[in-house]
Amino acid sequence: MQVAALAAYAAGGAGLILGNKARLAGQSDSRRNTVLELAIAGVAAGTALYSGILGKKMSEHSGEATAGTTEAGPGVSAELESAQRQQRVLQWVTPALTVIMIVLSAQQGEQQRPVAGWIARFAPDSR
Repeated sequence: MQVAALAAYAAGGAGLILGNKARLAGQSDSRRNTVLELAIAGVAAGTALYSGILGKKMSEHSGEATAGTTEAGPGVSAELESAQRQQRVLQWVTPALTVIMIVLSAQQGEQQRPVAGWIARFAPDSR
């Protein structure tokens, strides 16, 4: 399911970049924002993939007694404890990266909006 979500995100992102290539060429702030969002999306995809790999490792040790999904119990193997420790970090990193991408997307949306209303009357480039 995660692979399908990442593929859909990549396809949609590519479409948006192609649809906005003229704006991106002329607006350095939008271009920087797009590059940053693309880099963060790549890192988020990597953390999601690695989280899946860790989940598989953890499931291979399902017979071991744990204190929780990401908390080792007494006497668990070093491999399981390591996977749980890493998963504990990733369960916060991946959503944090997603929030950053949402903020960057909102910022890009605002960059596309024309100046409107009361401010538009006094903005030098609105005449």
